[in-house]
Parts: sequence; structure tokens; C-alpha cells
Amino acid sequence: MIHTYGQLQEQYTRREIDRFVSEGTLGRAGPYLVTPDTDDAIVAALRKGLRSTCLTAARHHGLWTPPGPGRHVYGRRGKRVPPGWIGHGYHHAWPEADPVASPALLIEHAARCLDPIDVGILADSALHLELLHEADVEAIRRASPRRVQRVLAHASKLAESGTESKVRLHLALRRVPVRAQAMIDGVGQVDLLVGERWILECDSKEYHRGEEAYGKDRRRDFNSDALGYRSSRLTYEMCFAEWDETTEWLTRMLATGEHLVPPEQWRRTRRVRREHRR
Repeated sequence: MIHTYGQLQEQYTRREIDRFVSEGTLGRAGPYLVTPDTDDAIVAALRKGLRSTCLTAARHHGLWTPPGPGRHVYGRRGKRVPPGWIGHGYHHAWPEADPVASPALLIEHAARCLDPIDVGILADSALHLELLHEADVEAIRRASPRRVQRVLAHASKLAESGTESKVRLHLALRRVPVRAQAMIDGVGQVDLLVGERWILECDSKEYHRGEEAYGKDRRRDFNSDALGYRSSRLTYEMCFAEWDETTEWLTRMLATGEHLVPPEQWRRTRRVRREHRR
């Protein structure tokens, strides 16, 4: 946590605060005092008179954060940012009391820094964690560049991971019908239902597939196939490091039009084909 000296003096004496610093319970970071669990990137920025924003602030708030290099900071115009850090000089003065950008402010900065879909991932996560409301995202959308506006128009509080957000936003921008966290009888809740029958499950980076989870996934796939659905699973790597190849694959799959066929019709067609082969 980050405190000002004045905030701490509401509960502790100056002697107690100095003792906390000498014992390592608190550390100095510019004019602030921080607890040992404070992100090193944020502490380093404070010591240089900078404020953390964009991806760096997103991690601080616990948002699902897409991969990206560098430390994202704000400094007054003319203030030098260390090599490898990414400066956000969009204000004449830091507009908030807290030295780490709020979810709304960090997304405002991200809209002028990141790929538009990555901005959408941050907005989805902030909505899902109830750190922002739909009206907040709409206000950010109206003030954003046009290419980001198109993405934020599809922001959703339903997304449970950034991989899911990325795939859903990619499809929505191409006017492909897609539903997040759809409930399917006989299958359960799925990450994405594309069209009428294509189920896409998107693994988060933190997702660890053990033997039990693997078996459960296979049973769900078996059930969905029997009901006329098609199931596909996308890994974290497929959604980020291998995204170009993944989008090509998605395009090829969508070109078949099979996702638009209702599952009941697909089952009837499959049954007729089997009977003809006999």
C-alpha cells in the first residue's frame, strides 16, 4: 500500500512512523511511504517523481493484464523518463490524488498507448471486477480515438479472462454473432458461443490443466458434440504469441458457415448422412 506522511500521522506519531521505516515495515518512495508488498515498478516510479499508469497501474489494481513491455508512467512535460520506460504525458498535472492511476484513468491512457483490443481487455476486466460501471466505460469511449471507440462499444462485464475478451472482441468487431458465458443445456456454461453451435473455450495464463480438469474438459466436449455443437479450445499462447496464426484459423472456420447451423439441424443432417452410408 502507498501512504502519505499526513495519512499515517492520523494514526501514528512521527516517532512510530520513523520506527516503521527503520524496521522495514515501511519504505520511502519519494514523498510517499510504502509497504513491502508494493510493486517494485510503482516504487521505482515514485522515487523518480513519476506516477504509474496504463499496464503498470492495471497490475496494481488486479486487472487481467495483456502482455506488454516497459513500465508505464506519467511525468510532467519535459520530465525525462528512464530508458525502457513508457511515458504518458497527457496532462499538464497529475489529475488524481492517488499516485497510481485509477482504473478509469489508466484505461484513458491505455487508449492512446495500446492496441485497441488490449484496451478492451482492460475495460472488460475492470467491469468484471466491478471497479468500473458501464457508464464509466462509455465516458472513456467517447473521449477515446475512433479505433478504440469501436472496441469499447463491445465492452462486457461477463468476460472472465483476457483471452476470452480478446477472442470475443475480435469476432464482434467483424460482426460475427458471439455470446460470452453462454449457458447450454447438457453442457453447462461455456466461455464463448459463436453463432449457433461453435463453442470456444479460452484458457487463461493462470489456468493449469491437471488430469482431473483434462478429463472434465473431454467429457464436456463429448457431450457438446453429441448435442450437435462443435468445441474448440484456445490456449494463452494461441491468443497472444500465436495470434496471427489463430486469427487465420478463425477466419477459415467461419468461412465454412457451419457455426450458423442450429445444433438440432446439424444432428439431423449428421444422422441422415450416417443412414445413407449404411
